[in-house]
Amino acid sequence: MDYPNIIRDTLDFTSDTEVCNIGYNEGTLEDGRPYRVEVWSSYGITNATIFISILDLENTSEKAIKKMLIDNKIIELEKDEILITEVEDTEENIFLSINVPLEGKDTIINKLLIKIKDFDI
Repeated sequence: MDYPNIIRDTLDFTSDTEVCNIGYNEGTLEDGRPYRVEVWSSYGITNATIFISILDLENTSEKAIKKMLIDNKIIELEKDEILITEVEDTEENIFLSINVPLEGKDTIINKLLIKIKDFDI
């Protein structure tokens, strides 16, 4: 099956919010599903948000989603404080938005195992 990749062309880096966009990466999971990881910081916490298509995962448990990310060597969980929600892109495709806290003030919360690159501005 072909899974969509999230469209993120509308990212706005000019806002005056407390969010600092750090970087991103894109790749493919073992099942052929594309993913996009965006790393950002807000109020002293660095987070990674992972976007994957919800197709064929509609009834999958959060535990299984987390295991999929671990098995695909995207993240290593130290403290499971992950939040999973759904988002829709500009093409009306639905994605899981998996927010993984990475670091707090002098504290490692979870580990991102893939390298990130700078956003194209």
